[in-house]
Amino acid sequence: MMPARNCLLAGPQPAYRIGHYPATLIDVWTLRNGTRLTLRPVLPQDHGLLGDMIRRLSQATRYNRFHGAVSGLSYDALRQMTQVDYLRHLALVITTTDCEHERVVADARYVVDDEGDSAEFAIVVDDEWQRRGLAERAMRLLGTAARQQGLGWLHGSVLSANAPMLSLMQRCGFRCTPNRKDDCLVQVEARVDHATPTPAAWRGASGPLRWLASRLATVTS
Repeated sequence: MMPARNCLLAGPQPAYRIGHYPATLIDVWTLRNGTRLTLRPVLPQDHGLLGDMIRRLSQATRYNRFHGAVSGLSYDALRQMTQVDYLRHLALVITTTDCEHERVVADARYVVDDEGDSAEFAIVVDDEWQRRGLAERAMRLLGTAARQQGLGWLHGSVLSANAPMLSLMQRCGFRCTPNRKDDCLVQVEARVDHATPTPAAWRGASGPLRWLASRLATVTS
């Protein structure tokens, strides 16, 4: 996926203070092999974990995500991707714990368009974790969050050769239309009221909230 519009901004940014953290978007589940995963809104201290994931991606996956040859992102770019306002720019990460160390294994985000009624999204999953349902789970939660923010549409651009992503878009109810100006791209869009709501059992669970409290305690304003 192409990076969400305006998520990488040039120049100095104002001092960041974390705002209202959307804890209702936290989702914790276990894969069949016993691996525990957490899907949650990003936190400022995730910039190093996100950078590690991007460096682990294969060349093909990075190309599909950024539509170009990218080996890694700068510190400033990662800071801008993890210091978000959760309103006009929402970023979600999926994490797991490996030998007591947390790892980011997927990233999904949207940035609201200037008109304020739609948003451009982007999503990527670590190669090792693909084909396990992570992207679809994150995509549907993005739709839920967008609907809660009063948005009408999510849209993005997918490389026409990226068959797995196009298949995901179809499963999630997105309309896929060839780009008239660039035959290497496919435009995808969907109304967010078609998104699957977050099950009530995931919202306000004591486990995710205890995790959130411990993580927020490390945020410096």
